[in-house]
Amino acid sequence: MWPFSEAYPERKVGDVDGETFDYIVVGGGTAGSVVASRLSEDPSVSVLLLERGPLKDVFMSRIPLLSQNYVSSWSTGVQDRFSEPIAGYNDRRLQLAGGEGLGGTSRLNGLLVTRGAPGGYNEWASDLGLDGWAWDDVEPFEKVCKAVGLPVETDCNAPAASAQGYFSLDAAVYPDGTRVSAYRAYLNKRVALERRGHLTICTEALVTKLELNDGVVPDSDSADARATGVYVAAAPTGQDDMGKPVLVKARREIIVCGGAFRTPQLLLLSGLGPRAHLQEKGIPVVRDLPAVGQHLSDHFGIPIMIQLPVMETVHSLIEKPLVGIRSFVEYFWSGTGLLSMPSNTTTIFARTTAMDETTYHTSETPALNDATRPGNVPDVEVMLIPVNAINLEAIGCPPHAATQGRGFLTLYTTMVQLRTTGHLELVSTTDPKAHARVHYPEMVDDDGGVGKDDWAAVRRAVRFTMRLADEFVHKSGYPHKPAAILFGPGMDMDILHGVTKGRPGERHATPTATAVKQAVGATVGAATLPTPSDSGDIQPLEKTWKTVTDAEIDAYVRETGQTGLHFSCTARMAPTAKDGVVDARLKVHGVSGLRIADASVFPRIPSGHTMVPSLMVGERCADFIKAAWAGQ
Repeated sequence: MWPFSEAYPERKVGDVDGETFDYIVVGGGTAGSVVASRLSEDPSVSVLLLERGPLKDVFMSRIPLLSQNYVSSWSTGVQDRFSEPIAGYNDRRLQLAGGEGLGGTSRLNGLLVTRGAPGGYNEWASDLGLDGWAWDDVEPFEKVCKAVGLPVETDCNAPAASAQGYFSLDAAVYPDGTRVSAYRAYLNKRVALERRGHLTICTEALVTKLELNDGVVPDSDSADARATGVYVAAAPTGQDDMGKPVLVKARREIIVCGGAFRTPQLLLLSGLGPRAHLQEKGIPVVRDLPAVGQHLSDHFGIPIMIQLPVMETVHSLIEKPLVGIRSFVEYFWSGTGLLSMPSNTTTIFARTTAMDETTYHTSETPALNDATRPGNVPDVEVMLIPVNAINLEAIGCPPHAATQGRGFLTLYTTMVQLRTTGHLELVSTTDPKAHARVHYPEMVDDDGGVGKDDWAAVRRAVRFTMRLADEFVHKSGYPHKPAAILFGPGMDMDILHGVTKGRPGERHATPTATAVKQAVGATVGAATLPTPSDSGDIQPLEKTWKTVTDAEIDAYVRETGQTGLHFSCTARMAPTAKDGVVDARLKVHGVSGLRIADASVFPRIPSGHTMVPSLMVGERCADFIKAAWAGQ
């Protein structure tokens, strides 16, 4: 900030105590930034945006490659939330990271601009009864998102694009080489200053509860309910103490945009959710909404890693000081080079049911590649990332001899259409800063249902990726050596466990006998459990996609599987309150004056990365609200 420039007009909780606004937006993340910006385009209405995190608009948060950081908090706040231990994944607790601050996770994600196959949205409309959410309905709003400055090169997002294939990806990077985030696109300083007379942006503000019916608890949950205000407390970043909640009122509507974890948590604390859970916690039931906190969905990644020369990978920035210096100079001089790019720019989308299980070629018939058909939605994405995706030392992992000093290309096999879901539940009803308890989706192979189908898809996807890796290493003519598959199914599990044990925040536990038995399909005792190994004596993978066993694939997945950080569906859209939380206009069932706009409303998780679909939801929500109040 220049010494004489005007500061960003952020306010604090004390400034809005007892005030009334036309609209209150709870959460200034990816979708919330959109809603607040679009509603405040009308100067005749007053809009209050309440964001839990800070502004923290530091320059480092704008550098594309460096801002992709889910561990450090120098670029924006990182939520330190973790799942409950997952028995089937060796009792690991996965880090459920996300951004906290204006712009939310769009300020630290992978910058990839993918919308998902059109058939996925058509499925929302045709199979789930959500009129107005087919591809033809949502696609114009996705184009609006591009109006904020996202460049389009080879458009893998075109409606006519194939459902399967190898694609160059659009990236959320401005022409000057800086990151596009929801904050910079929708709530930048120019916008905030121009609208400060009717747009109030309040940071470090934790909404603790919704006020319903002006604070009067209804006699039954069949009585009329209306959202009338919010209780919000000052919650300075980095401090445990929280101020006393104050009440702020809404004349028209409250829009909750807290994300897939905070949104259902706030609903539950306000008496909106499954009756049994609310009664167990002693919370008066305002509305029995069984789907609140349920149906948690995510993309699930399995890294398969090929060793490459360091200079061919992002590791060169760390391992070769001169490369790092040159890259910084290049970026600060011209906004170009490695630092101006996301960590991956190409990807492969495929459908496992279209793979020949003898050759692992994918079918390329026109019918199967029609991306508008719900049955053709790809269920696997293989991202090509020139970095170690298992324990990157640059973000805090302890060094390990098996990876230290090596360069890697990761074929990041991401399952994007798993049907296994998880759920969350309240831990505390008195401490609004306490995270909810998150039960991450756990595929169970012997459940006779979606878990068995999901595991079958995972095994096909991993074999497909191993085939790609084999082609690259042995048959593609890649000129640089070494090039060898080091991390994949069939490798030395002692070495693997030694590498994975130090991932930040995962709190890795030594696998239980039950978990190991599940993984390798053999009877074992405690004495035979794998122990972490610090040995660097890692050898090229001998197993191939043809010779690896399902048990070896399962064991590798259970030890290395990672969250895709695309959490969704915990307050999903559905025509009825029995099946969902909001209707097709994003109104909470049975509660007037209350809408939700974030990834929690997805009825099913899209096949693409969730940033752009979240922006789309924010755009549509603002449009619904404007239409509802037009002329009033």
